[in-house]
Amino acid sequence: MTINETAQSGRVAAGLAASAGGLAMAVTGVMQAMRPMDDDPRVLGEEHLMLGLFAASLILLVPGLVALARHGGRTALVGAVVVSAGHVLLAFGATSSNLRGEDYAWFPFVAVPANLGMLVGAIMMAVSLWRAGQVPRAVAAALPALWACEIILAQLGGGLIAGLYWLVVGVLLTSGTWRTRR
Repeated sequence: MTINETAQSGRVAAGLAASAGGLAMAVTGVMQAMRPMDDDPRVLGEEHLMLGLFAASLILLVPGLVALARHGGRTALVGAVVVSAGHVLLAFGATSSNLRGEDYAWFPFVAVPANLGMLVGAIMMAVSLWRAGQVPRAVAAALPALWACEIILAQLGGGLIAGLYWLVVGVLLTSGTWRTRR
């Protein structure tokens, strides 16, 4: 296998993982949008499925983040690592809460740095990708807004928007059909 074939195979795998993560995030968003606002700290019924899908989507998006960042500069790669660390931390916290049936007392100590990392890393990636001009500017500019969709707007179905974004990015990564400016 040549270096180009290996790179293409890695890009396709990352695109498929991003698409799967996007699908899981979109399903979570639809499920959340169809439910009334919930302030009960317990995880009940279908919330177990939603938390499981959310955690899975966060992990599945990591290869897509790194593959997307490769179209930017070094700052984009650092940003992808920071976002990915946030995803892993938040997936750990969500899975722990899901298994326990409610958040542990330590959950805020995981969620706050995870969310901060996700937001800061997304901004780093967006700026670097914007400047590099190797992906559509809309793809770069939307990255920080994804955090708001995944976290702030989650109970309103914001995961649907984030999921659709990652489905599109996954297809673009898999096919290698970015439109770039010169």
